Amino acid sequence: MRKHLNGRDPETKVKIIKLIYQTYLPYQGRYPRVSGQAKILQESGFDVTVLACDREGSHPGREILEGIQVQRIPVKTREMRGPFKQTLPLLLFWIKSLKWLLIHQVDILHCHNLDVLPVGCLAKLLKGCRVLFDAHEPNYYALWPKKWKPILKPLKAFERVSARSVDTISVTNHYQVQKYQKMGARRVELVGNYPHPCLGATEVDEEKFLRTHVTFGRLGTIYPEIGIEASVEAFIRIIEVYPQARLLIAGRVVDNHKEDFLRMIEPIRNRLQLLGAYPAQKMPDLYRQIDVSLLIYPKSAWFRNITPRKFFDSLANGVPVIMTDIGELGDIIRSRKCGLVVDEQDNDTIFDAMARMIEDTVLRRTMALNALSLATTDFNWNTMARRYVDLHKDLAIRQRAWA
Repeated sequence: MRKHLNGRDPETKVKIIKLIYQTYLPYQGRYPRVSGQAKILQESGFDVTVLACDREGSHPGREILEGIQVQRIPVKTREMRGPFKQTLPLLLFWIKSLKWLLIHQVDILHCHNLDVLPVGCLAKLLKGCRVLFDAHEPNYYALWPKKWKPILKPLKAFERVSARSVDTISVTNHYQVQKYQKMGARRVELVGNYPHPCLGATEVDEEKFLRTHVTFGRLGTIYPEIGIEASVEAFIRIIEVYPQARLLIAGRVVDNHKEDFLRMIEPIRNRLQLLGAYPAQKMPDLYRQIDVSLLIYPKSAWFRNITPRKFFDSLANGVPVIMTDIGELGDIIRSRKCGLVVDEQDNDTIFDAMARMIEDTVLRRTMALNALSLATTDFNWNTMARRYVDLHKDLAIRQRAWA
């Protein structure tokens, strides 16, 4: 009888490891994408484990989250520390995770983000597994201050080399497809950042259009220069004209931004619902409270080519958006009439868009219906899931043949 890699029987389930340099907690920004992908694969018969980093040093080494096995390697560190303070903890995680991979079954290794891709390249060389690079960000480390820019050259060189050596690169938009194809990547697959159906709505909540007030909302992790400043500035002006308007902000505030954030929102505290970190499962409940999503982002090197998951989350819950024209989404919003596009540097346009959403209930309802329709057609979870499974079946066949 032919044996698989490491002497395993060929009927053994294909083992997929999803490697991520985060603690992997339900309220973290990457969690919905990683867990959603893991569920797709597990439901299709693959054996999936998330190999994460316990960056707080206080979480279970092994646990089951939403049916997915999670293995955490403790390496205590903090977020947004910059490249120098983060180097030693990252190196330690590389060493520990590589040791773990070498003694466990691995057929396909997912490297979530560039920071763990060196482990993937070594595992491919030493273990012979297939490697998928899940590129979450269009331009890595674009948020770094200018003093660290020289470090980007070797990182970009590594990205170019590794793009040609991994088996597949998974991306979230067409900008990334072109970027990695130009680098000579073997295979680039666009995997939409869509929410699982359980995190969306099946119909638009008609009660929203009977309310006497409009609630604008912003969900997600809050850190400096993310665009929420422009939203708050416009909302301060809005409540002077429409005092019944409300703002809901939910998400974890990073440690080094808490004081500045609290000072920023102080003028609107009596019109603001501040909810803090929330698990992904609570997202539909939050969107039921929100009438319009405020997705204002700066067109910086970091943001101008992103396709934020919050856009797709809003559509899936039938919530229209007020959004900056970034990541190929402006034309979609305009043509499909699921929201209003604004200039993040022109506060008048943001104010005017918010005022229009307050005054025109018919328009807001039409946009809500268009948003939900778009989530079930162009950005359909099931269609994306089938493509994602087919990709992994192909990788598994090639891995079995090699073994």
